[in-house]
Amino acid sequence: MNNKYDIIVIGAGPAGYTCAVRFAQLGKSVAIIEKDNVGGTCLNVGCIPTKFLWQSAKVKNIISKSYEYGIKTQTEQINFQDIITKKNKLIENFRKSLQKSIESYKIDIIKGVASFVSDSKIKINDIELTADKIIIATGSVPKSIPNVKIDHDKFIDSTDALQLQTIPKNMLVVGGGAVGIELATIYAIFGCEITLREILPQLLQGEDTELAKEIEKNLQRQGVTVEVDCKEPLKDIDTFEKVLIATGRQSTTDELQIKNTDLKLDNKKYIDSKNGVTNNKNIFAVGDVTGKNFLAYTAQQDGINVAENITNPQEFVIPKAVFSYPPSASVKVNDFEKYTNVVYGKFPFLASARAQIEGQRTGFVKVALEKQTERILAVWIIGTNADELADVASVMLQNKTRVKDLSKNMFFHPGLSEMILNACEVALNKCTELPKI
Repeated sequence: MNNKYDIIVIGAGPAGYTCAVRFAQLGKSVAIIEKDNVGGTCLNVGCIPTKFLWQSAKVKNIISKSYEYGIKTQTEQINFQDIITKKNKLIENFRKSLQKSIESYKIDIIKGVASFVSDSKIKINDIELTADKIIIATGSVPKSIPNVKIDHDKFIDSTDALQLQTIPKNMLVVGGGAVGIELATIYAIFGCEITLREILPQLLQGEDTELAKEIEKNLQRQGVTVEVDCKEPLKDIDTFEKVLIATGRQSTTDELQIKNTDLKLDNKKYIDSKNGVTNNKNIFAVGDVTGKNFLAYTAQQDGINVAENITNPQEFVIPKAVFSYPPSASVKVNDFEKYTNVVYGKFPFLASARAQIEGQRTGFVKVALEKQTERILAVWIIGTNADELADVASVMLQNKTRVKDLSKNMFFHPGLSEMILNACEVALNKCTELPKI
C-alpha cells in the first residue's frame, strides 16, 4: 500500500470496481477502499443472490409441472437452509473470482471505512492517503420508514430476507417496487403466506399500468394478498411472523465526512453530480450514491465514463426487469412522453409456439409505435425470459428501428423474440398469427 495514488475509489461495487479497473487499464495507480466485501450490493445482497433464489423457486415450479410432459415426479421436501447454503457458496465463489480479477490489475484493495480529510486526502484505518482524483462509489442501503426500527428479527430489510434460514409461516412485505415484488414472489413459491402492501395506486409506480396489473394478477395466482393504495400498510403487524420493509434505497454519504470538502449534496443526501462530475474538480461520484437509476449495469457505465473522461456520454435507452414469476421487463425511448401520435400492439404468450412448448403461456409482449414513421418507441414484456427479450428490444430502440426494418427472416421459429415483431404487426393490423377479431 502506498500513501499516494493517481486514483482512489471508495467502494468496490459495480460502479467502483469497474471504474478502478478501467483506470488501471489506462496506466494509473489505483486503490479501492472497501469496508465490506467486493462486489457491492448487487453481488452480495442484491441482484445476484435474489436471482439465485428466484431460479430455485423457478425450478420448483418446473418440477411441479413435469406431468405436462409425461414425466411423473414429485418435489421432495424442500430444505430451505440447503438452498441458502448453496446461494452463499455461489456468492463466495463469485466474490473470490472478482477479487482476483481486480488484483490482477495491480490495484490495492484496502479494507476499512474511508472519510475525507480534504478534497484530495482521505483517512482510513488511521492512515491518510492522497490522490489526484477520488471517486465516490459507496452505493446505497435499504431505506427504513418512520416509526419502524429494523431489528433484523421481526422487522427485516432485503439483506435480512436473503439470509433467512427457514421459510416463515407468513410475512408482510411493505413496498410494491421491484425488491418487494421479487422477494414476495420467491417466498410465496416456497410456501410462505405473503401479504404485499403498497401505499401508491399501483405496483411499480411509473411503469405501464397494464404490465403492473398483470404482475399483480400473477402474484395473486401464487397466493399473495396484494393491497395497493393502502394508507395503513403497518396495520395488524402483530399477526405476521416477519415484516419486510422494501420501500427503496437511501444514501450512504453520512460516514464519508463530506463536511471536510465543498462537495454538494441534494436534499436526500445523494451527491449532486452530472455524468460523474461534481462541483469539486478532484472528486467524482458514480452509481447509487448519485441517487440515479439504482441499477448495476448503469453504475458500471458510470464508472467507465469517469475513467475515460466522457463528460457528455451518448444517451442510451435503459432496459429494466423485475423478477416476478413470470418475470417482467420494459424499455422505452427516453423522450417517450413527447410522442402523441402513438399506436399500440399486444401479442400474448399463449399464441407463441415456443411458449406453449415450454409450458409458459402467461403474459404478453406489448409495443408502442410512432404511427407516422412506424418507429418502435417502447416495449413491455411479461412472461418467460422477459429480461432477455428486453435486451433485444433495447437494441431496436437504440438504433431507431422501424417495423419495416424487421422481417420474419430475422427471427428464429419457434422462438420467443419473434413475439416483438408479432406485437408490432398487431399495432399495424398486419399480424398473421392471430385470428381476426
